[in-house]
Amino acid sequence: MAYSQAISGHMPSTDPPAFRRRVIFTADDFGLSPLLNQAVALAYGAGLLRCASLMAGGPAVDQALTLSRQLPGLCLGVHLTLIQGRAVLPPQALPRLVDAAGRFSQNPVLTGWRYFNNPSLLPEISRELRAQIETVLEAGLTPWYLNSHLNLHLHPRLAPLVVDLAREYAIPALRLAREDWRTTLWLAPQGKFPKMALGLIFTVLSRRTRSLAVAAGLVVNDHLFGLTHHGRLTEDHLLRLIPQLRPGVTEILSHPATGVDPVLKQAHPAYLREGEFLALLSPRLKEVLRAQGVEVTSYRDLAATAPRAGGSNFSP
Repeated sequence: MAYSQAISGHMPSTDPPAFRRRVIFTADDFGLSPLLNQAVALAYGAGLLRCASLMAGGPAVDQALTLSRQLPGLCLGVHLTLIQGRAVLPPQALPRLVDAAGRFSQNPVLTGWRYFNNPSLLPEISRELRAQIETVLEAGLTPWYLNSHLNLHLHPRLAPLVVDLAREYAIPALRLAREDWRTTLWLAPQGKFPKMALGLIFTVLSRRTRSLAVAAGLVVNDHLFGLTHHGRLTEDHLLRLIPQLRPGVTEILSHPATGVDPVLKQAHPAYLREGEFLALLSPRLKEVLRAQGVEVTSYRDLAATAPRAGGSNFSP
């Protein structure tokens, strides 16, 4: 039985790819905390999770790398981090990007503005992103996709660099953050205007990045959920979301954990991490996916079957 069949519990649709509904469940910030790492391992082993995005500068990254080697079927990505985290390279190698402790800025608006207005920062940014990707490679692991903390890889200054790095390191897929914010508002109407603004901004950024990625032969997702309602994708929310999914590939990103430790509390105190973890284990959610004919897949599966530049495919 094929990879996605075993999880979704039904034979894949014979419809053309453009009309099929496929979903990728992804956990971000892999390596941030042992409790998050534990949730990834459990949700992969017994649940719907198929992809985990590694934060190479995370406090628990060594444990995450060890778990990844123990879970060869886990589709590993690199969660490129240039904000609200620690760099992989030492501070003296990144004097304009990090403080004396090696930490990036905490402010997303100021950081985005600074990166846009200071193209001279790109050499340092490039060195750090390479170091983050090479953290995975040097551990003997294969990265299958790139995304970033706060989706900063879609930034106009950074997107061309990230696409080039994906090609250079033969990483076949890239996340886009095109969320149907109208559906999100229908499911969770709180915070209407911030959700609308965030959804519109990232739709525009994703449209530009998609052109770059497709031209480079990269695999991309069509839709995303977990951007405007981040940290709150509980079982109830997902049970109502799945029937609304459009044709194409939808990524559902979460930040699951088996509990909340000081690191996770400081990072995002309002996240419902345990609720997101339990959702990934939910038998009810598996049944809804089966009943709706939605296939669970991964970026590795997509890359293995997608036509590539030069006529070749990536193989798992």
